[in-house]
Amino acid sequence: MDASKTDARKDKVVGNVKSTVGDAVGNESLQAKGETQHNAGVVQQTMATVQDYAAGAYDQAAGAVKGAVNALTGDTSGEASAKTQRAKGEAQKNWNS
Repeated sequence: MDASKTDARKDKVVGNVKSTVGDAVGNESLQAKGETQHNAGVVQQTMATVQDYAAGAYDQAAGAVKGAVNALTGDTSGEASAKTQRAKGEAQKNWNS
């Protein structure tokens, strides 16, 4: 499942609205459906964050390995590319921590 932070936010907001309206008008079914949708959004947001963190960790590790190989072989252009990939991965991990 490919989690989306945008869909997660939507589900959280719509779920809160349904829950609030259901509570205000005394509709327990609508309130329960809203709480369920909100909770599904929370789970989806967590999954998206974990997926993004893992992708960042992969980029960071792959960049480090490529950089080491390029440094050993003297490939300075590849070294710069690897450094960029590693920095991108590190930034993505930090953003999702």
